[in-house]
Amino acid sequence: MVDDKLDTEKTILQAARNVFIRKGLDGARMQEIADEAGINKALLHYYFRSKDKLFQMVFREALSKFFPSLVTMLATKDLPFEKRIEAFVENYLSIIRDNPFIPAFVISELNKNPEQLSSFFVEAGIDTKKVSSIIKDIIAKEAGISDQEARHLVVNIIAMSIFPFVGRPLIERIIFQSDKEEYDKFLEQRKKVIVELIAKSLKKSC
Repeated sequence: MVDDKLDTEKTILQAARNVFIRKGLDGARMQEIADEAGINKALLHYYFRSKDKLFQMVFREALSKFFPSLVTMLATKDLPFEKRIEAFVENYLSIIRDNPFIPAFVISELNKNPEQLSSFFVEAGIDTKKVSSIIKDIIAKEAGISDQEARHLVVNIIAMSIFPFVGRPLIERIIFQSDKEEYDKFLEQRKKVIVELIAKSLKKSC
């Protein structure tokens, strides 16, 4: 019985994730999620009382799978520093590509409930003290830059990675004439472009 409940929850979460990827939080409907999961709406509400609660579960799950590994990746000594930055960018972009609802949700929650958003990251395994330590004791030292410059470096990577996804509707329409295929190619190229921009900025700092 317990296994059946867990299986149903997993099915619902996967269905919700699929719908959120297609429609985003605002565009998704509980009925559509129920249809995707192959269950009735009443059962969906039994497991998850609201769309927001369901989205929060999907959001936490996405964060918990990927972000702790990104932090670990930067801290490892198994790769040269440049390769770690390259791997960080590639994996960060992959996370956003596979979970395109995340950036818009983060921006929305920053305006509505930043404290709750912060708690989501902590619950997902983001150790803020460890992140700060990595920036100061690893990134700054290995790149030969100040702590403040290392903070700028991390924020630049995040900003350059996120904006093309958040701004996709506008950028795709104006710059790519609504050509989705070309824009997908552009996003794939971002990995190399961001790494090259970061490498150049570090050389100038040295």
